[in-house]
Amino acid sequence: MSSRRDISKEISLLLLTVLCLLLGLSFCRQWLPAFDPPLTALVYVVVYLIPIWIYKRTHRYKARAALRLKWVHPRHWLFIVMFGLSVCLLCSLINLGCSAFARGVLHLSYGNATIVDLSSTNPATLLFIGVLLPAFFEELLLRGLVQSEYEKYGVTIGVLLTALLFALFHTNPVQIPSLFVAGVCYGVLTLLFGSIWPAIIAHAINNGIAVLLAKYNDFIRYILQDRLFIIIAIVACFLILIITLKLLETTVDRLLGKGKKLKKSTRSLAYGDPLMSPWLWIFTLLCIGKMVYNGFFK
Repeated sequence: MSSRRDISKEISLLLLTVLCLLLGLSFCRQWLPAFDPPLTALVYVVVYLIPIWIYKRTHRYKARAALRLKWVHPRHWLFIVMFGLSVCLLCSLINLGCSAFARGVLHLSYGNATIVDLSSTNPATLLFIGVLLPAFFEELLLRGLVQSEYEKYGVTIGVLLTALLFALFHTNPVQIPSLFVAGVCYGVLTLLFGSIWPAIIAHAINNGIAVLLAKYNDFIRYILQDRLFIIIAIVACFLILIITLKLLETTVDRLLGKGKKLKKSTRSLAYGDPLMSPWLWIFTLLCIGKMVYNGFFK
């Protein structure tokens, strides 16, 4: 592979392509009927999988290595689930603070824009289109391909830049801080295991809880009036965080061993400056434009 490749331009053009497809679909949804599960899956394949496949074929990457599709041993599943719950709790607290600030100070409120219909009463349908599909395809694109490419500039740049793009990708300014934190956590999880499956599981847990909160919003507001429930919930959250930290210590020691560190890139900017790609800035401007449009033209 040539060291003269400008990876930043290539990968940001891929992201811009996916974003434009999503924005076009979002704009056309007002004239389209609700998507059923098979059609929703087809939409995800067209929007995410085909651009990824073209990029992979263009550079002759092997899918398993380039997209980090290595399987993870079942002994780590408990840690991954607890990690996903902990990230979800942390992001929920950040979202509460940001939402309160946006409403109280900026007098703005943003809804969640999605290409799927979450009004279905069928739990299996909601699980498939609202939880699993977004988690799988977003992680396949971002942690699988984008982070892998940006890591050629260095591990830190790869994780942080991918997390920022992940936050912008959802075009919701209120959720940018929590999505950035989640993106960093998913990126570290991917580095730790060398696989995107843990990030997919953690992302799916986050999606699942978000769907439940949106679906049963009135019931949740009702039970939050019970002080005993709040106390139990707070204790449960602390237990989840404590267990996660203990499992993290054990998992890191098992995977990396004592005294070992993650490998760092020695090529640094051999592939060009990652922030000099015009496609990256067009992608950012489109995301910001969508946020402004959502805020003022709802």
